[in-house]
Amino acid sequence: MRFVKSLGLAALVLGLAVSATGFAADRDQPIRIQANSATLDDRSNTAVYNGDVIITQGSMRLTGNRVTLNTDAEGAVSKIVSQGTPATYKQTPADGSPVDARGQTIEYHADEDRVVLIEKAFLEQQGNTFQGEYISYDINRQVVDAGRAASAGGTGAQQDRIEILIQPRKRSEPATP
Repeated sequence: MRFVKSLGLAALVLGLAVSATGFAADRDQPIRIQANSATLDDRSNTAVYNGDVIITQGSMRLTGNRVTLNTDAEGAVSKIVSQGTPATYKQTPADGSPVDARGQTIEYHADEDRVVLIEKAFLEQQGNTFQGEYISYDINRQVVDAGRAASAGGTGAQQDRIEILIQPRKRSEPATP
């Protein structure tokens, strides 16, 4: 079961919506990868990097203990999966308000413009936060899903709940439609 929370998400989603333009600019930058070891498999269009992996592209920085990078037939990155304790994701869009995220697993679906945080997931931008076992952000649709992963059985216990913190709008800021 997956929960979609919409009440009070406007501030975070609007901030992330502005971020989408910054994400697009980063996508056009070269990818730099640092790791202790790498295994490249041209037949399966897969590369696996191990040991203190750091991937940067423009303002985007993804870290983990093990990172798997998949490309399509033309060589374009289609998916990156980072596993860590935790794996981290940081990006500063054009508006200058950084997105910080972490989780035991981070999946970046480049072909879908979607970031998924799994297990001990946490996402923050402009003081607004999401925390739970599963967070998915669809950049194009500007939709945040938070809850537990669809495959997780869950117990209904406290750890299955999500926590969202929305900062109050400053009175000097205009209201958003």
